Amino acid sequence: MTPNPDPMPHPDASAAAYASPRSDAAVVHVDVALHLALATHVTPHFTSRDSPLLTPHDATHGASHGTPLLAVALSGGLDSMVLLDALARWVQARRDAGTAIAPPLAIHIHHGLSEHADAWLAACEREARLRGFAFEAQRVSVPRDARQGIEGAARAARYHALAASCHAHGVDWLLSAHHANDQAETVLLQMLRGAGLPGVAAMAVEGALPVATGAPAHARLLRPLLDVSREAMQAYATARSLSWVEDPSNDDRHYLRNALRHDVMPAIAAHVPAYRETLARFARHAAQAQSLLDQLAQADFDMACVTQDAGGERLQRARLQALDAPRLANLLRYWAARHALAMPPEARLDEWVRQIRDAHDDASLELPHGNAVLRLYRGALQWTAVYDAAGSGERGADVELSWSGEREWPLPHWQGSIVFVPVAAGEAHEGSLDERVLRARPLVARARTGGERWRERANGHSRSLKHWYQSRGVAAWLRHVPIVWQGSEIVFVPRLGIDGAAQTGANGGTRWRMMWRDEA
Repeated sequence: MTPNPDPMPHPDASAAAYASPRSDAAVVHVDVALHLALATHVTPHFTSRDSPLLTPHDATHGASHGTPLLAVALSGGLDSMVLLDALARWVQARRDAGTAIAPPLAIHIHHGLSEHADAWLAACEREARLRGFAFEAQRVSVPRDARQGIEGAARAARYHALAASCHAHGVDWLLSAHHANDQAETVLLQMLRGAGLPGVAAMAVEGALPVATGAPAHARLLRPLLDVSREAMQAYATARSLSWVEDPSNDDRHYLRNALRHDVMPAIAAHVPAYRETLARFARHAAQAQSLLDQLAQADFDMACVTQDAGGERLQRARLQALDAPRLANLLRYWAARHALAMPPEARLDEWVRQIRDAHDDASLELPHGNAVLRLYRGALQWTAVYDAAGSGERGADVELSWSGEREWPLPHWQGSIVFVPVAAGEAHEGSLDERVLRARPLVARARTGGERWRERANGHSRSLKHWYQSRGVAAWLRHVPIVWQGSEIVFVPRLGIDGAAQTGANGGTRWRMMWRDEA
């Protein structure tokens, strides 16, 4: 459809009267695809016929009474309006059959990138509420100078907001209107960008929401129309006299996806009419191949993984030496994905493999990647946060606390906090100190300057912090921590504990432990 400044163009109301048999077939095609996807993934979890219907209040407060709550990502474009309409018909049919279904939630993301954005929001709310849906709009801010480009930044912000909205309302399934043309475009786009098998495997009917680590993602993503073409969606909309918005940016060939859609795909279709089915089959084969590679990587991971006291993961380098370069690269890709990190570029991955394989037995490596670092230390590989020694307080001022019962002492300059934990009655009190010692004088967090000494017990020998860190296997990048003093005496050293002399001061009061918590 030609871009229109009217944010919600309305087709001729008589269009449905002239709907062709093709349009009628498109309605059936969309309905069957939606019914099949929901029957496979959602309806097995529905309650019995005699359960009471839910109210819109239930839908917007996550009260599903055991019935999965559905949501639809509603942009207002042709695709999402077709899904909205088809889902409304499905809900009504289920209710007519006596099944309890909460009104689905329509979620609109307002990106603020178009002058029509406010009108699109209003149109989406109107169309959703006309069909009895609950409605919520989320406004996001999209940085125009993001490294992944404005399209990538908008996509990340959109999915984060969708996940947050689903989490807030107890949504179990978020439906999106991706279709067969989107799938074909995604496969070609990923191939042109040099993506590996995970990229060209493209989109699955059901999967996790693509959100960053730590974002709420209880809801599962369902793409019920992946086998439906854009042409069938258009025919459905004609038959049902739907209205939708047109985003002029969809015709901007500056974006590679738009160029593929308008220039490349029509040329391919002229020579290979079944290209969508062919690319979808290729994507399925790629997904199967990737699944096998993941299984191999999991076996290699289990073979090489050693357990840390802190519960983290380390891969013993000596056990990786038996793997050839492609197999080690496969394991490293799998391990990065396991930590929700971006896939490393091929050149970077090749360099990691070379350094890991060629390093001397006692070598240490630091291989930065995004907001993490892959490190080789004492013969073991591990992922860590980026610990910035220059920004960890070495040149910062002292931080003072007059302790009066605080449970936490945040020290952001050192990317962490000191946690105070009372010793329970009857518990061994080694490694703790009396409350009166904590209250006697201010605690001062100070950067290491070198030469500091610490003792494990009051009658033990004091040795340099370097000695203690080495003997306890504390890696060099973990030593950029503050030392806690009272006057000229050390009280606490992160990753080592309370100094032996401080443990003996005063007696009879409540005793406390001090622990360091990383927040990098």
